Amino acid sequence: MTLSDAILIVLLADRIHDTDAAIRSAAKRCAKQLPRSQRDMLFKIGNSAAPRELVGHLCQFLPD
Repeated sequence: MTLSDAILIVLLADRIHDTDAAIRSAAKRCAKQLPRSQRDMLFKIGNSAAPRELVGHLCQFLPD
């Protein structure tokens, strides 16, 4: 799994389930499958009090 795959999964969890719990769960699950050097962003999303805000901010700055 790449970082791009993990971000896509988190974005889909936000779109499909529309809950903070689903976003946290997807982020933590994906972080475990990434190399340690790429886990930081997903753990921040997974441990955040408002993961939907972080995901929204992430969407704004994705490269095309």
